[in-house]
Amino acid sequence: MSVQAKLLNFMLTKYVKNVQPPVEERSYIEARKMMNQEGYSDQNAPFGSKIIQKFIFKKTKSYITTNEIFLNNIRALHFTHDNFDNEKCILYFHGGGYVAGSPETHQNMLLSLAHLSSTQIFAIDYSLSPESVFPQAINDALKSYDALIEKGFKSDNIFFGGDSAGGNLTLVSTLKLQQLNQTLPSKLFLLSPWTDLTGEGRSIKENSKSDPYLSYDNWLNTSLSMQKTVKEWYAPNQNYQNPLISPVFAEYRDFPNTLIQVSDIEILYSDSQDVAERIKIGGNEVKLSVYNNLPHVWQIFGFLPEAKQALREISDFLKN
Repeated sequence: MSVQAKLLNFMLTKYVKNVQPPVEERSYIEARKMMNQEGYSDQNAPFGSKIIQKFIFKKTKSYITTNEIFLNNIRALHFTHDNFDNEKCILYFHGGGYVAGSPETHQNMLLSLAHLSSTQIFAIDYSLSPESVFPQAINDALKSYDALIEKGFKSDNIFFGGDSAGGNLTLVSTLKLQQLNQTLPSKLFLLSPWTDLTGEGRSIKENSKSDPYLSYDNWLNTSLSMQKTVKEWYAPNQNYQNPLISPVFAEYRDFPNTLIQVSDIEILYSDSQDVAERIKIGGNEVKLSVYNNLPHVWQIFGFLPEAKQALREISDFLKN
C-alpha cells in the first residue's frame, strides 16, 4: 500500500464518509456534487473535499484528442489519436450508482487508458436516474453498441468496460445482447462492479467500517442506503434478483473473456468475488484481480501508483 493511498484513504474517510447525511436525508444530488458533475458543483464543500475533487476531476493535458460525438443520439466523448488502431475501440460506461457521473467525470482515467492501450475510447453519457429508470441505461448502451457496428467496427474488435454501476451496465448490456441473439464484444473489463443490487452482499457487513467512502460505519445504514438508491431512484418496483438488474444472479454461457479488478476493503468486494465465480462456473475465461487497502474505483485517482498499475493491467489484458 503506497503512502499516497494511505493519505487518500484518510482524506476520503474524513471529508466524504464521515460527513454523509443520515440515510433518510440522503439524495442523489449529493452523489452528483461529490463527483463534481456539471451543474452540481458544491461551493460550500469542505476544503478537503475540494482538494480531492481537484486531483480527480481537473482535466489533465494530453496529446490525445477528445471530441463530443453522438452514437445513435447518445452523447459520448471520443478519445482518439492518429497513431491508434482504427479497427479497435473501447465502449466505456462510467460509474456513479446510476444516479451520477458522466464521461467528463472519468476523462482523466480514460485518457490514461487510451494512452496505455493505444485504443480509442467511446464513453457514453447514458441516461441517469431518477430522471430515467431501468432499463433505459441498458437501452442506451445497446444503441451505442449498434452505432459502433454501423460505423464498421467488428464485434471482435470492440471491448466493453465500466466501473461500479458502469461495471453493472457492462455485464447486463452484454447479457441483453445475448438474449437478443446479437454478436458480443470480445472482452470486458470491470472496475469494482456493482453486481448485487439487493443490498445484501456479504461484504457490506464485512467492509462497511474499512471502506473509506462508499459506506457508513453501521453496515445496516450502508445496506439501507444502497436499497434506497435502487428502489427509489434506479429501478422502482422491480425484482432486484432479475439478472439484468443484479447480474450476480445471471447464468453465464459463451461469455466474453472478462477481467475484474476490486479492492479487498470495499463494500462491493463480494460483488466481484461472486460474479467472477458465476462466470467461471459457466465455463468462461475470467480473471479476478484483487488489490489491497484501496478505495472503491481507485483507478480514477491518477496520482496513485496502484491506479497506474491497474490501468497497465487492463491495457495488457486488451492487447493480449
